[in-house]
Amino acid sequence: MNKSKTGYISRWKGNFRQFLKYGIVGVLNTLITLSAIFILMELLGVHYIAANAIGYIIGFVNSFILNKIWTFESKGNPSKEILYFVLIFLISYAIQFLMLILMKEVLDISAEISQVIAMMLYTVISFIGNKSLTFRKE
Repeated sequence: MNKSKTGYISRWKGNFRQFLKYGIVGVLNTLITLSAIFILMELLGVHYIAANAIGYIIGFVNSFILNKIWTFESKGNPSKEILYFVLIFLISYAIQFLMLILMKEVLDISAEISQVIAMMLYTVISFIGNKSLTFRKE
């Protein structure tokens, strides 16, 4: 096998491994975020908008730590990474928040189903942003 083919396979394996790790962090983070949101809404009677914001803040902290240390094994400047992470979070959150309001208030979809659908959109946007900007290899 020639060197270019070996390098390609090695990069592919590395990217696939990273994608699997991101998926594991994403599933764990989703469970943590949704649990927080639903506990706040259902057990504590917090309004769905406030529950959404608090749940995403909890998920944000968990996601940054696990993705920096485990998924991307980043040795980059934490100040720079947190800045990009916040930027990607705000963009992703704004889009999912608008989708949440649209589904709940305009389309009259239940708050629980709206939360799940909006979260899927958030996940796709945040993955693309963090992979290509926050934790990119220099």
